[in-house]
Amino acid sequence: MAAVVSVAPPPARGRAGAVARLAVVASGGLTLAACGPDDVVVAPVIDGPAPGSDAAAFPDLDELVITLARAGSTADLLSATFTRGQTVELRGAPEGDELVVHLTGRLGGQEVAYGRTCAFALRAGEPPPAPHLWFARTVKWGELDASPAPVRRDGRAVLYRDGSALFVGGHDAAGEPVTAVERFDPRAGALTTVADLAPRRAPVVASLGDGRLLVAGGIDGASDTAADRLEVLELDVTGAGRVDTFVDQRLARAGATAVTLTDGRVVIFGGGAVTGAPLAAPVEIAADGATVAVRDLRAAMAVPRRGATATRLSDDLGAPVLVSGGVDLDGQPVALAELWRPLREDFADPQAFAPAMRVPRHRHAAPRMPDGSVLVIGGLDAAGQPVRALELFTLDGGFVDAGLLPPGAGVVDATVTTLPDGRILVAGGRETAGGEPVQGGYIVNLDPLDGSVDAISTDRLERVRAGHAATALCDGTIVVLGGTELASPVERYSPPPLGRR
Repeated sequence: MAAVVSVAPPPARGRAGAVARLAVVASGGLTLAACGPDDVVVAPVIDGPAPGSDAAAFPDLDELVITLARAGSTADLLSATFTRGQTVELRGAPEGDELVVHLTGRLGGQEVAYGRTCAFALRAGEPPPAPHLWFARTVKWGELDASPAPVRRDGRAVLYRDGSALFVGGHDAAGEPVTAVERFDPRAGALTTVADLAPRRAPVVASLGDGRLLVAGGIDGASDTAADRLEVLELDVTGAGRVDTFVDQRLARAGATAVTLTDGRVVIFGGGAVTGAPLAAPVEIAADGATVAVRDLRAAMAVPRRGATATRLSDDLGAPVLVSGGVDLDGQPVALAELWRPLREDFADPQAFAPAMRVPRHRHAAPRMPDGSVLVIGGLDAAGQPVRALELFTLDGGFVDAGLLPPGAGVVDATVTTLPDGRILVAGGRETAGGEPVQGGYIVNLDPLDGSVDAISTDRLERVRAGHAATALCDGTIVVLGGTELASPVERYSPPPLGRR
């Protein structure tokens, strides 16, 4: 089937900026159209930051490159380059699944703007999709024409199986739990409320292997006791959420943490009653047809804790999980890290595996790096002071010093998000516990040759934020919501093209 990719002007879309030719225009859309009697039009809509903002790609581009490729492939199916004033067309597009449109903007020979769609299918006889494409200058934050329904602080963002972001939990400006689940769908460029959950603070949020979202434990919004409720959220084809609710005392845990194993099971570590000792034994939640099964695990942590991090060390079947940091019964940060072994359903013997953090801490982050190591970022020490020291964990070497977070970087209440190229984006937060929110953005990078870690400044958030939520979307951009005094627009960060094929 012959096809054409061209730029043609549809109705304007709020803040969206786009191009019909490489010239200044207010709005536009990217059209993929078949030629012949059975014409099919796939029209990704070009969204972007507000015209005139630092992140806006237009109007000063002098060259535009459009490509069509399979998602994840470095080879282009079709590619064409156009200079200012030319009509943009890309002919001969094939039918197929997992197709992606890439759009690159150049100025003075340098690539300065980029965007891509999430994957879509083009099939004969089926209605064509119209996915959105966020086109902006790279390494820039840009605001969307969308604000959350409630003010949300200390919520969580989770990537749903369709590539959209779900925002769950947190509290409003008055400290009341936020029950609304909001969804940002990059294919539609829209923020919507899809479900309501029971009121609670700081629940565990994790994804089952089948894509359903689990919300468990936390502190009940009415009784201030550990919530024994498990809610399982699934979106239907219209985007509306169905919530199934279960009550299970084994999940009555405040201050717990969770991880999704490679086989799709979710394991919850630590936490417990609001007062009293943390629980030593983990609990497992697994898909069981249309419902879920909760199972006690008999192994016990050497040091029960609250507020730990749990990091899966690879995507291999049976990959172990590092449990690090958190606080013990006395509220003191725990130095000892523990290793959960899913195939054996036990923790490694502390006589053989007992790595200690260089600086015991809580309220930290522990993302996995591309080489399988774990980078410990931020947090508070035993005196409640911010920890700028970075630590790198490996199975062979334990914890080693890995440099410092620079001044201006958030140490607590920041978001720590893995970029498509494996680097880490640290955005917003506070430099001290209870301090003023900051706007700073920093990229943390691991040098694979010598193991050194660098933290360099990147674009600042449009607004100061602390206790916000962030996740990567299916198009490789990062979306941020919440963490402000008043309801404020969602922000989106455009990383470089590397890793976004």
